Amino acid sequence: EKKRFAGFTSIYEESSDEAGEESENVLPQLNVGDPVTIQSIDSEQHFTQPPARYTEASLVRMLDEKGIGRPSTYAPTITTIIARGYVTRENKRLFATELGRMVTSVMTQYFAEIADTEFTAQMETRLDEIEEGKVDWKQVLREFYPGFEKTLKQAEKTIEKVEIHDEPSNEICEKCGSRMVYRVGRFGKFLACPGYPECKNTKPLIQETGAKCPKCGGDVIQRKSKRGYVFYGCSNYPECDFSTWDVPVAGQTCPQCGSSLFRHRASHVCLKEGCGYEAAAPRKRSRKDD
Repeated sequence: EKKRFAGFTSIYEESSDEAGEESENVLPQLNVGDPVTIQSIDSEQHFTQPPARYTEASLVRMLDEKGIGRPSTYAPTITTIIARGYVTRENKRLFATELGRMVTSVMTQYFAEIADTEFTAQMETRLDEIEEGKVDWKQVLREFYPGFEKTLKQAEKTIEKVEIHDEPSNEICEKCGSRMVYRVGRFGKFLACPGYPECKNTKPLIQETGAKCPKCGGDVIQRKSKRGYVFYGCSNYPECDFSTWDVPVAGQTCPQCGSSLFRHRASHVCLKEGCGYEAAAPRKRSRKDD
């Protein structure tokens, strides 16, 4: 297989490993009968690597291959597992949370038949048949529910209460002086006072980027929308309303005005009003460059 032109990969391409390195093997133009000579032979040692973590794109591709869900349900599915705290999104990759691992463990232990990709795919097919009028929905329920009801009652008797232990932080509660802890809510992790309900103080979990706001000079921090998508905004909000989807470029400033740079597609840009600086982002090193 030979890539004839870059197409959309000139501005977007999924990484194939955990380190986020990009590699590209482009063959030169070859014709049948062209002589080739060996220039060098490199001996390399490779070690078994774990599968790459799912991105939203690769997860959708896997769901499609296994017949799970439909195009209209892919986006809501990803939004739901993020909103409920089962996974987090970091640098386009999806990471399972402690809550997600616990839920998976309980489901596979007590509801193994349901927590199975083949069952889900078959149920999708049955639902399609119901929609098309080929199968009676009451008959589908009669086949499914009796066995599920027995499993559910057994699980209710045997499943112990699942608790997620609070993770201590270095943040001190300004209201009571207690050491605050990390907790998981519907929008992800946040800081909370362990003295609840006597002290109900909570704080959003601030992730600093090292960049400065191009409008007021405040710190640019990572935030999350209600749908779980990461964006970047000024820590002085609501006094300063700066926000962007572009990722701050750590340790780099605009050569024209000194403001922090942001990565927009394949370029590093300055977002300070009136500046307009833009330059091609340097290509990440790949193993073949070493």
